[in-house]
Amino acid sequence: MDVGIIERNPRAVAAKAAFAMPQLPGTDVDVRVKVAAERLEEIRQHHVDLYAKRDVVLRTTTPAGDRVDWVPVETQTDGALPEPPDLDGTAAGADHPTRAAARTLLEPSAEQGPAGTVPVLHKDVDRMRPVGTLQDYLAKGLHPRVVTPPDNPTPPATGAAHEYAHAWQFVTNYGTDGYINTWKPYVQWSNEFSLGQHWTVRGSGTGLQTLEVGAQTYKDIYGDWSPHLFIYYTTNGYTSSGDHLGGYNTDVRGWVQVGTSSFPGMRVAESVAGGDQYDLYVKVQLYQGNWWVRIGAEWMGYYPASLYNDGGLRSMADRADWGGEIVDDTTHHPESSQTDMGSGAFSGAGWSHAAYMRNLRYQSDEAGTMADLQGTPQVTDASQYDIAADFSGGGGWGSYFYWGGPGSI
Repeated sequence: MDVGIIERNPRAVAAKAAFAMPQLPGTDVDVRVKVAAERLEEIRQHHVDLYAKRDVVLRTTTPAGDRVDWVPVETQTDGALPEPPDLDGTAAGADHPTRAAARTLLEPSAEQGPAGTVPVLHKDVDRMRPVGTLQDYLAKGLHPRVVTPPDNPTPPATGAAHEYAHAWQFVTNYGTDGYINTWKPYVQWSNEFSLGQHWTVRGSGTGLQTLEVGAQTYKDIYGDWSPHLFIYYTTNGYTSSGDHLGGYNTDVRGWVQVGTSSFPGMRVAESVAGGDQYDLYVKVQLYQGNWWVRIGAEWMGYYPASLYNDGGLRSMADRADWGGEIVDDTTHHPESSQTDMGSGAFSGAGWSHAAYMRNLRYQSDEAGTMADLQGTPQVTDASQYDIAADFSGGGGWGSYFYWGGPGSI
């Protein structure tokens, strides 16, 4: 009988292979196995049902190994597709040479779908082995969250501790843009993650609403230990996930894919310590009733603003937030996490060793005026992860910071 397992990253020294069982109520082994098997089946069936609804024209595999369904773009909505914003220029960031991280579908060997179709990630359902319930799987971490920065970086006692190194600003916000340096961080366990992202935020408590974009390493979600482009949203302070409520990528309904060169869940390139540095250009913009997300030189798609309410992101945001986050499952392995944030190096390691975010801006009005982020840096535990910011805007990187760390050493 198939049940979820928690794998330890094979990069660990003298690591155990896995925990075969999650912690479940009761002492009867047969009952525990049955509950674990039912939970895993529910997660798998969720994806089977999701994929059965797709009108798949072609299925391909990217050069990075992602399985992709190419679907007609118009099948994602009930009406006509809206027009995206104009593609304006990006800040070049002349301080150091960097390369674009979202490149797998731009490789010469990448197979494209027919005209009029767009790429959507297709996971290998049979290989999925997460623990927990479907709600755990869809949530940001093992358990639904009720807070996110900058409200309160101290995690609730849910069994999944979230650690941050980020910089935020309370400001009238209709969008944002910037670059996220991408690495392959060591993540200790398969049900934990490490990410670098942007949060577009409004509201508080269970009324908190977000749109989130970045690069994430999370084996339970993507099936490997590599970094992936991700999107995420919540309409209810992380308390419930599902179609039109919140969740990752295209695991729940809400996102509309428009672009053909990048897609949620795709692998992104990994920077090398002392070598090539890759970064992900992200732009989020509220435009004619939709929150559009741009990756590189293309509008990847949008979340309809109608997903949100008037006290949330329906008409604007009131915060811009950039930074790193890890989740540490303290229920199944209570020792302090050794998961990397960013590159795994502290901010003081600097260029080509520490992770960075650069040219960070926000849109201050509906007309599209952009202003440099003047953020407030904040960390949850400076002995494990830190941040060093320069928001003076004096160089080619504009407002930027280095961030990250190795966790418990």
